[in-house]
Amino acid sequence: MTVYWPHLVGETQAWPLRSWYRWVFPLLAVIGGLPSQGLAQVQRQDGPSIPPEPMFTRHIVPLLSRLGCNGGACHGAVQGKGGLRLSLFGAEPESDYDHLSREFSGRRLNLLDPAASLFLLKPTGQVNHEGGVRLAVGSREYQYLYNWIAKGARLDPRDSSRLIGLKVTPASHTVRPGEEYRLHVEASFSDGSREEVTELCVFESHDPAVAEVDQQGRVRAIRPGDAALVIRYRSEPVVAMLLVSSEAKVTFPQIQEHNFIDKHVLNKLRQLGIPPADLCDDVTFLRRVSLDVTGALPTPEEIRAFVESKDPEKRRKKIEELLNRPGYSAVWATKFCDLLRPRISYDTNRHAPEPASVRRFYSWIRARLEENTPYDELVARILTATSLEGRSREEWINEAIALAAEERKGGELKIYNNRRTLDLYWHRFDATGVKGTIQIAHAFLGLRLQCAECHRHPHDVWTQDDLLSFANFFNRLRANTGVLDQKQAAEVTRKAGSGLTAEEKKQLAARLEERDKLRIPRWLDMSAVYHVKGNVFGWATASSTLGTQRSEKFRLLGEKDNIQIPDEQDPREVVVAWLRRPDNPFFAKAIVNRVWAHYFGRGLVDPVDDLSPLNPPSHPELLQELASGFIASKYDLKWLHRTILQSRTYQQSAHPHPANPGEHRYYASFYRRRLPAEVVIDAINHATGSSERYGSGIPAGTRAVELPGRLEEGIITNHFVEHAFTVFGKPRRSPETVCDCERDSLPNLEQSLFMANHPEVIRKISAPTGRVAQIVKMHSNDAKRLEELYLWTLCRLPTEAERRLCLEHLKNAPSAQVGLEGIMWSLLNSSSFLLNY
Repeated sequence: MTVYWPHLVGETQAWPLRSWYRWVFPLLAVIGGLPSQGLAQVQRQDGPSIPPEPMFTRHIVPLLSRLGCNGGACHGAVQGKGGLRLSLFGAEPESDYDHLSREFSGRRLNLLDPAASLFLLKPTGQVNHEGGVRLAVGSREYQYLYNWIAKGARLDPRDSSRLIGLKVTPASHTVRPGEEYRLHVEASFSDGSREEVTELCVFESHDPAVAEVDQQGRVRAIRPGDAALVIRYRSEPVVAMLLVSSEAKVTFPQIQEHNFIDKHVLNKLRQLGIPPADLCDDVTFLRRVSLDVTGALPTPEEIRAFVESKDPEKRRKKIEELLNRPGYSAVWATKFCDLLRPRISYDTNRHAPEPASVRRFYSWIRARLEENTPYDELVARILTATSLEGRSREEWINEAIALAAEERKGGELKIYNNRRTLDLYWHRFDATGVKGTIQIAHAFLGLRLQCAECHRHPHDVWTQDDLLSFANFFNRLRANTGVLDQKQAAEVTRKAGSGLTAEEKKQLAARLEERDKLRIPRWLDMSAVYHVKGNVFGWATASSTLGTQRSEKFRLLGEKDNIQIPDEQDPREVVVAWLRRPDNPFFAKAIVNRVWAHYFGRGLVDPVDDLSPLNPPSHPELLQELASGFIASKYDLKWLHRTILQSRTYQQSAHPHPANPGEHRYYASFYRRRLPAEVVIDAINHATGSSERYGSGIPAGTRAVELPGRLEEGIITNHFVEHAFTVFGKPRRSPETVCDCERDSLPNLEQSLFMANHPEVIRKISAPTGRVAQIVKMHSNDAKRLEELYLWTLCRLPTEAERRLCLEHLKNAPSAQVGLEGIMWSLLNSSSFLLNY
């Protein structure tokens, strides 16, 4: 018999041994015909004994993960690499075994001479390998692979090798900088056996600046802080927590806590040996809380009154006052629209936004916030929305006609606010199916499910089946089509302006009734578009984007059991009931974390849309108590804002304690944050005494923070504002980008150039009716003028050094007007204007 050895003739030649190697190999083993080199080497290795016959699922697959062979950049890629495709991080061992042992007539494995297997020759660099050298001949990794091939390269039974759990020791640990220790990992399997698998795991530190971990599980602490250490065995991850404390060089101060938030934050700082900052002064607090809650700077009169007040409760009262101002609902309607992405489109080719519907979407959200609708109720009214809302079709038609007439008049759009539910949510592009489910999980659960469209991410727990089974709850919603032809639509549009007679309404209802289902009436002139959707129609099972998997089950995220949904039941109601359960692990925490991040610049879980078990919070007990309190308050959003704002943690200074080593995660001081794009525009107009005109349909006096959308959505026509939005990172709410990170809050050079050089900013400063001109006219004293200018811009009085320099500048200026314009330009371009601190 002729045997074609792959290492001699190349990878493209067949190796026709598959038909007999499975019975001849045991026979050779019995008569002693197999090479013994690999088995003998086991005795010469350090560490735990290598099994004489490693198991493919328990040992080989995790070893391939450790070596990087089945990672996304190598053979674990969607199409594989170099002709070999493995499942990502070994999620499908049976499939991997088939690819390794059966493809190309099994040429990758040489059972008669294991050392001659391509499976060993390539990663050791003895044969050309695009992935480079991954292991050395004679190493422990090599020996695992060699022994497996030498013993027949078998696939162990799935039922006995199914992973039940991973245990890492120590699961949590406290050390000092410079200290080291070792992690040990034990795996439990479905046959009841346990095995130490430390040397088969991949180790990673979430914060290498705090602690490093090598691939042997040795951890070295670097500086004070805490870090999550992620350990992955095969595709299964587990987390160990490490806290690095420092020897305090100063006595930790006695601090008066304002509420339970401070208790948790101070306990963590005490463990770390990092003393907190002092409380900020009244002027700083007023500016900070005004910007954060309402998006607006306080006026000089408000500043003076607050500073002069001797009321010990003035901060608490100011918080309550600000939460009841219109700015609060405007700021949070904008933030919710950033999450819900109301890009409502009726053009199936270009997905062009429909301005009126985007405005109605924003206005409806804002109306609910002004009412302080409980958050669970708000979400229920969105997720279970229908257009009919239990009404007759004729009643709905009357509403559609009223909406069309309202829009033709121009100005504000208020009729839609009276609806109970937000059916426009289901009109958005990609609102249903798998794409829509990913958006729902992101917006309401703080979860990232994008990767689960095709695989399980190594740093998360969600699989394709999890995503698809959850998507089925929303698959009874389907896209609708127009019900009127162009002539009919034009007729209805014309008559909507003057109103229809009862007989005309009846005729229109009859035309709609002819269809078996109520669909979407479309006013084709695009001046008044209104859809009906969100009713329950038929349903289809969810399939993955790549078409590799399908689910016909209903299962909630994180739940083990499937749910039976009768055909007549709306599955969305089951989802809402699950969200409202006090033990729901995501719903309350997601909004609590986002509100916290709004006030502190980072979440207790950061990034804020990654509530993964493998991304633990910096203060887990605090997050839990805030979420529990929020639920106990009956999901009162103002309770949540009020609790955070009243804490000492929020009210402390941005100047760290001298003994603070520069921490960035544990709230030892207030973190400076750049103002959002909308707030920058409003702050410039506040300081300069100017305003904006945004376009038809937007009332005069509207602030930037009250705008429902952007230029490309047809909402505004003000190119200066649109440019500022782009420069300062206002998100475009792209349906393809499901991430809180779309709003860019980082400073950059373009922002500095915008503030320093944009002609519109210069024009606002020097406007004949602007703030500088008003101050010059109202005050004759340069010192008084200077104080007013500082109060309008930086919300404080100038320091003595600033006063002296500015008065000298005014003395040498051609006029008070010119001198003050120069000072205002300098103040607008300072970090004290563009940052909240």
